Amino acid sequence: METSVKKVDVPAEHYDRLFVPVACVVSITTADTAGRVNAASFATCVRVHHEPTCIAFCVDSHKDTYRNVLATNEFVVNIPSFDRAILEKVRTLGLPFAPGVNELEKAGLTALPSKVVRPPRIAEYKSHFECRVEWTKEWFGTRLMVVGRVVAASVDEDCIDENGWAILEKLRPAHYCGQAYSGDNKYRFVASYQMMEVDTVYDGPEASGKDPRKPSARHDATGGG
Repeated sequence: METSVKKVDVPAEHYDRLFVPVACVVSITTADTAGRVNAASFATCVRVHHEPTCIAFCVDSHKDTYRNVLATNEFVVNIPSFDRAILEKVRTLGLPFAPGVNELEKAGLTALPSKVVRPPRIAEYKSHFECRVEWTKEWFGTRLMVVGRVVAASVDEDCIDENGWAILEKLRPAHYCGQAYSGDNKYRFVASYQMMEVDTVYDGPEASGKDPRKPSARHDATGGG
């Protein structure tokens, strides 16, 4: 399955604008030290820092993504759209193929060379974040938390405006409903691109959009704390 849509590079100051919503279902591509490509889908991948833009995910220690990330310190986050044909391929990338199997070929997806890192982008997906590992942490004996710094980003040219803002109705990201909703071997997803502008019920100085506790740092308006 190939796509003729043109990809455009996104400048670093717009990485944060493109990763929207801050958590969504993704497919992550990695490569081992021999250059063999692996692709796997992840229910939750989160933007955890604004500038530099950093992205986090967790992976089980028996998976190829785990081994590849630790061996090469590189990965690419590819964000699929809420389209049945694409989400069926997202599911395929989540199947337990043997090490060395090219999941992209099994799913009928196209590897697109990345701009900076060795793992490829997935051409049929609409946005891509090339990352180098910032840090990892093992926990529960079977899980690895990975935080990567974005070193390059790209997107379908019709999914972003001239100021770097994602056009959500074109990008159409998705959420995975979770393991509890897949007991009959059917995975369920929900759309996550409907936007609502919301004010606060409080009008004190803390609601001005600035955090006086850290005046020089960017923050999330939802952050509190």
